[in-house]
Amino acid sequence: MADRAASLERWRRALTVSWALVGMLVLAAAATFALVRISSALVPFGLALIIVFLLRSPVAMLERRGLKRGLAVAVCYVAILGALVVAGLFIVPPLVDQVRQFLDAFPRYYDKVLHLWEQLQQQYSAVAWPAWLDQALVGIRDELAKQLAAWSTNLAKEIFSVGGGALTFLLNGFLALVVAFWLLKDMEVIKREFVMLAGPKRREEASVVMGKVSTVLSGYLRGQAIVSAVTAVIVTIGFTILGVPYALVLGLLAGALNVVPWFGPLVAEIISAIAAAFVSPWLAPGAVLVVMGAQQITDMFITPRVMSEQVDLHPVLVIFSLLTGAALAGIVGMVLAIPVAAIAKGLFVYYFEKWTESRLATENGALFRSAAPCEADDRSATDEER
Repeated sequence: MADRAASLERWRRALTVSWALVGMLVLAAAATFALVRISSALVPFGLALIIVFLLRSPVAMLERRGLKRGLAVAVCYVAILGALVVAGLFIVPPLVDQVRQFLDAFPRYYDKVLHLWEQLQQQYSAVAWPAWLDQALVGIRDELAKQLAAWSTNLAKEIFSVGGGALTFLLNGFLALVVAFWLLKDMEVIKREFVMLAGPKRREEASVVMGKVSTVLSGYLRGQAIVSAVTAVIVTIGFTILGVPYALVLGLLAGALNVVPWFGPLVAEIISAIAAAFVSPWLAPGAVLVVMGAQQITDMFITPRVMSEQVDLHPVLVIFSLLTGAALAGIVGMVLAIPVAAIAKGLFVYYFEKWTESRLATENGALFRSAAPCEADDRSATDEER
């Protein structure tokens, strides 16, 4: 009788979990549909969340040093404003000029590369080049020329017009800063209120879920910002020393493309090699080595330090999440794939261990690795201080 009751209880829990998953999928689909319809209105709120996650740690650090939370947020904003003023005076004007020159010149560079390729084919006619390779190169050339011409035109419109997209961008940026200020100022109260909304029985669960999501997102965004900035600085300095044209543009491009795993650095290497080849053919390998070197430095010294504890995914899960994200949403899906996969893994481990009352994630695990005891203690202490 006891065994039958236990079996019924297991089936009841399994059905409950199944229906809960179905309900979550339905809600997710409905939320996605609603978000698509109102996506333009949510842009400032999305930007505000990015600002919140990036500034959460600096604000908490200033608060621990004795500043009131509102004043700590204001200090961070003043620092950001100062950085923007300096960038606007000394960095943006030459950068805009280099970007326009680069976008105008790059299609011609690519045509020259293709012409050189055709000359090599004629010179070494005994070598059988696959037909698909020729077709692929022509297609890439035409698509790049088309896209770069469009980007150049759009960039000129955005920079030299005071209405339209430029005004919308400024308005969204201003609203994002306002929303982020109030979110940062009242973050602890907002978190407590969301936990209270879950009800007495679900408060602990809601607190854990919010903690996992905020830890992964803030860690990923801070880490990615640091990694991209370091990559951009290393590439810019390296290209300046080598004499590669448009060093500032290519450095910033390498930093920005670093957000897209694997595919981004490869594109940066190709573009840099093409730009360098027309100073000297021997300079192209050097440009590729600079980008690869910057990537290796960040992978060995920066990424493990700032991202591994918050976004700890096995390479198999990384590959799967990137391919899935690319299939669902292209480049945007690849950018969002890793944090979404990390959040999903953390929540899956939490609920699996809760429902089965067994330990899934271990310190020596592969797909489901948990932080070492000292790391967990340090992280929990940090969370308590925040």
